[in-house]
Amino acid sequence: MLPELYPQQWVILAACLATLVPIGIGWYRYRVLQPALRSIFWLCVISFFLDGAARVFWVLKMPNLWLGHLNTLIEFLLIANAYRLVLNGNPSPGFMRWLMIGFTVLAVGNSMILQDLYQFNTYIKVVEAILLISLSLSFFYQLLKQLTVHRLERLPFFWINSAVLLYFSSSLFVFIYSNYILFYSYELGITIWFIHALFFILFNLILALGLWISPKNSNSPG
Repeated sequence: MLPELYPQQWVILAACLATLVPIGIGWYRYRVLQPALRSIFWLCVISFFLDGAARVFWVLKMPNLWLGHLNTLIEFLLIANAYRLVLNGNPSPGFMRWLMIGFTVLAVGNSMILQDLYQFNTYIKVVEAILLISLSLSFFYQLLKQLTVHRLERLPFFWINSAVLLYFSSSLFVFIYSNYILFYSYELGITIWFIHALFFILFNLILALGLWISPKNSNSPG
């Protein structure tokens, strides 16, 4: 039996189903997807199963926050790998690999020392959001500097990058203050996470658009 829920909590619980849209499109077009887009496709697949498992565990009243620690690490590595493939060596592939290794060390250290597997990993989520926002801005800077893309709307990674910037910018406040907000007001916490769920749904719909579009009139990777 499900516990009694606020109406907003039903949206929060069902938000992970939005991931099925980019998964379906990515599966259909997998053979023609460029490597960076395949990384995004696998992000959606893994996130769907981890998010779904977390919701099942919550309904069964079993600990599920450890899944968030795992999801954060996988999420960052797959998105960062996509940027590594499209940023044309600026920053260098070596820098991106060290960034991915460094984030892994920080994430594992945070889970072992600061916020264990039974706590929401707010610290590393904030770090993840800041790094991915920086990478998304780097991609936009590259587009402006090179001026080789004739039609941005036909560039798949333009939409992926826009989704990353929108979602992680909107989520940064949630990641910073989530524990405090829930402590201060349970109802306010639900409202904040409801808004976050709406941005997560939008994030997946924009990812689906990026996976669907075939690049035309574009000389830029992605």
